[in-house]
Amino acid sequence: MVEQKVVIKKCCGLKQITDIEYILGNNHVFKYTHLGIILVPNKGRSFPLENSNKLKELVKKNQDNINIVGVVQKQSFEDIDNIISNNELPLTHIQIHDSSDEWFELILKLHEKFPHLNFIKRFVFPKDCEILDELINTDKYDKLLPNLRTKVSILFDSESGGNGEIQDWEGINDYLNKTVKVDNENFKVIIAGGLTPENVAKCINQIEKINGIDISGGLENKEVVGLKDRNKVEMFALNSNI
Repeated sequence: MVEQKVVIKKCCGLKQITDIEYILGNNHVFKYTHLGIILVPNKGRSFPLENSNKLKELVKKNQDNINIVGVVQKQSFEDIDNIISNNELPLTHIQIHDSSDEWFELILKLHEKFPHLNFIKRFVFPKDCEILDELINTDKYDKLLPNLRTKVSILFDSESGGNGEIQDWEGINDYLNKTVKVDNENFKVIIAGGLTPENVAKCINQIEKINGIDISGGLENKEVVGLKDRNKVEMFALNSNI
């Protein structure tokens, strides 16, 4: 097995300021690298935009070099632009859940307006393999966005996302072994979907070329969507340090 390179540890679907404060206050132990907030309106885990200033203050206070990821889904450039421009969100990344043909055009527009942002693009396996092959193995997209392979990360997740559906780890591992060369100049590959504190180590070991793990519902109790279980937050962090 190749050496593991899990450099992205993302806790997503963070809705409660108290959960974010807890993670940042203990992140010297947890070592989460990315925190995700849902910028899609009217979802169970949608981040309350009125708390944008509180989030900004928390990030500044902890000085932890944490990445804040805004998750969008089937939203126009104008909608995303309004959310970013009208709220003081300390975003470092935009994560795009959109299977339309315009997904890369959206990235280009956001890059032009917000050049500091990096991107995480969701792909569905095996449905999107043809697009991935083109992205990884040709220079079609490299010509359009400088530093594409460090600017954009690949995320494997289900079509809807956030539903606890475990991905085809064996199939993804076989695909990556045939497709992706492991080096620091290539795309980072993140896995989401159905991860829990109990299965994350197995996932990391099974998918040899994984660079990141992304969890949301697996850190919650079923009774309350968007409220993280602090024991699960800690156990996931510790169990992924392998």
